[in-house]
Amino acid sequence: MEKSKDFSLEQITIYIIDIDGEKYTINTPVNKNATLMDVLQEHEFPMGNCGGMALCASCHCYIKSGHKLISQNSDEENMLDQLHNSNIDESRLICQIPLDESLNGIKIQIAKN
Repeated sequence: MEKSKDFSLEQITIYIIDIDGEKYTINTPVNKNATLMDVLQEHEFPMGNCGGMALCASCHCYIKSGHKLISQNSDEENMLDQLHNSNIDESRLICQIPLDESLNGIKIQIAKN
């Protein structure tokens, strides 16, 4: 008798507030090769004009939950420093945040450009 293999994927939930204040909930499998921005793009949020290179800030979001995220790299820091609406405590370019289980329950607000 052949044993069945468990191919279940870890699912996480992401809470989003768009620029109009509309709230969304996304449940998505974890893909270690993706970023938080990739998930939002898959759900047709308009962002990622530079392809995730931290060059355009179209994925600028505010992290509204207490999640501990990886540190900003110098490219992200430099781009956020140029934005008039950057908030040192909450602003991130979500193209620079890898998708993993630690993001479960994260709440983000998309910044107005």
